[in-house]
This record gives sequence, C-alpha cells and structure tokens, in this order.
Amino acid sequence: MQTLCIQIQPDRVADFDEATVLATCQGLRVFKPLIAAFQMEQGEDDGPWINLSFETEHPARVWPLLQAAFYDAGPLGDVMRASSMAMCSGEAGWDDYLLLYHYDQDLELDSLDTPGTTAN
Repeated sequence: MQTLCIQIQPDRVADFDEATVLATCQGLRVFKPLIAAFQMEQGEDDGPWINLSFETEHPARVWPLLQAAFYDAGPLGDVMRASSMAMCSGEAGWDDYLLLYHYDQDLELDSLDTPGTTAN
C-alpha cells in the first residue's frame, strides 16, 4: 500500500476555503476500493498545513483522479496550484518519496512511471 499525500499551506493564498477541499475529498469516495483509505491531518509548523492522505495499491491510477479533482482549471485548481505540493510514498515509505506537484514551479518533479517505483 502506498500513500499519495497532498499538503496544503493555506496561508499561501488569500481565498483558501477548507469546506470546498473537504467536499472534494468526500466526492472521491466513489473511487473506493481504488482509494482504500483517506485521512486528513492539520497542524502548524512555520504556518498552518493540511495533509490529505490517500492510501492505494495503485498510485498511478489514483494520481490522475486527484489531479482532476484538485488541480484542474477553476477556482479550487487556482488555489491548490498556488498553495500545495503532492507526494507519493515509495517502496521504502517516505524515505524515497516522489514529488508529483509543487507550488514552486522551479523544482524538478518526479513521475509515477519512474523506474523502481511500485506504481501500478
């Protein structure tokens, strides 16, 4: 089982709406059992953060669903592109994660079809 995690840093945008994010997460329930589990955590570390964690045996199939739900055009997509990053745990958990999206467009991103990953 691998985890796709979207970390949102709400202070990066003026118009962050947690209710819209939660409604989007609820809408993804239709993809169970592809998404085996979902968890939301909130915390504070040099500013507030929200982690959306999606557990799956098939991250390469789930990532496009998350991209469509959170990052496509529209008000939510604008907010998410400006305030979040997305990662996928690797074969060794978070020790070899893949960076799939980052609000800092200068960072190099990984792909789920990178050799050595177990993204089915």
